[in-house]
Amino acid sequence: MLLAPVFRWFPGWVRVELEGGYPERLLNAMATGNVSMWHVRRRGEGMRFSCYARDYRRLRSMARHACMRMRLLGKHGLPFLLHRYRRRRVGLAVGLAVYVAVLALLSPRIWAIQVVGNTDTPTASILEVAAQMGVQCGARMNRLEIKRLEIEGLSQLPSLAWITVNPSGSVARVEVTERRPTPHVLDLSEPSDVVALRDGVILSMWVRSGNRVVMNGEAVRAGDLLISGRQETDMGVQLYRSYGEVWAQTRRQITVSVPMSYTLTRSDGKVVFRPTLTFLCWNIPLYSDGALGEGYIHTQKQHFLQAGGLTLPLGLTHDYYLHTTATKTARTRREAERLAEQQLAQQEQALFGAGRFEELSRQASIQEGAYVLSVSYRCEENIAVEVPIGKTLP
Repeated sequence: MLLAPVFRWFPGWVRVELEGGYPERLLNAMATGNVSMWHVRRRGEGMRFSCYARDYRRLRSMARHACMRMRLLGKHGLPFLLHRYRRRRVGLAVGLAVYVAVLALLSPRIWAIQVVGNTDTPTASILEVAAQMGVQCGARMNRLEIKRLEIEGLSQLPSLAWITVNPSGSVARVEVTERRPTPHVLDLSEPSDVVALRDGVILSMWVRSGNRVVMNGEAVRAGDLLISGRQETDMGVQLYRSYGEVWAQTRRQITVSVPMSYTLTRSDGKVVFRPTLTFLCWNIPLYSDGALGEGYIHTQKQHFLQAGGLTLPLGLTHDYYLHTTATKTARTRREAERLAEQQLAQQEQALFGAGRFEELSRQASIQEGAYVLSVSYRCEENIAVEVPIGKTLP
């Protein structure tokens, strides 16, 4: 019953209304002539029903013999739809042919690439290596060099333990598995000493391997021996690998310099707009002007179609080139101080990290056209560094 409207739509059907005359004579004639009807409804002295379009001419003759008036209420189905567009048959045929050709040409090609399984390895790096093996938008899915990617891709991406491509329709799913970091195992076969990286006063020591040479509270200089890999035994001197942490109080100094004058780049309002149409692997420029001169700042905005969380290779790329002019500008002392403080905070984070530090003194002055800020610190840090036995710091 659910498929009946579909089967009736292809041959076409009509809705008719008949009045007066002898309805029973018409029904007998329709049964004898094998004329199908459905959705029969009585309406006063007449009736309404639906029948196939091919039976309409015979139905008119039967209604005339039954002395009934027949009126057409509606036409439905494929034949009437084609008749409505009979003057556009050539265009419809060409459009259908183009659709079939485009479908046959583009369906076996890659429309989107999806990378799954990576957390630490950048997606851009994986896509770059995959593109070298032919995995890119517009490539034919049946020509992918999957085995080559599985072998050579791992050599170019050492952080991966596995990489492959699983085609899914027009989407190429690049599936990867990252290597798990191997646990650090201390190699005790290579003898070494632990020496001081810089001057300081020993606060505490944690010795895992080797002989402790200095004590807490002792002052050391850069290069002094802290943990020795030599040990006297009954069989003579034995060599071991020294390993441990030595926390000491040290002094550090950071100096930052900010020029009092700089070059300021400002826009003069001139903007060059260059759109580019992207379809699969083809980029079609939609502009005709030539190369730009100097003094332009480039910004880009992309507008691509999205489907199911994937970016399709069909869209526009808008490139904006903003013309600028450079002028020399002087900083005030307050501006230089603010910028110097920002640079100082960045260097503190990079130099000390999680270590503790305390500011002792600072000096600020203007020297040779620059604001110079110098700060001294008292720090607590690990000064232990491992060197081969008999070697010194480079």
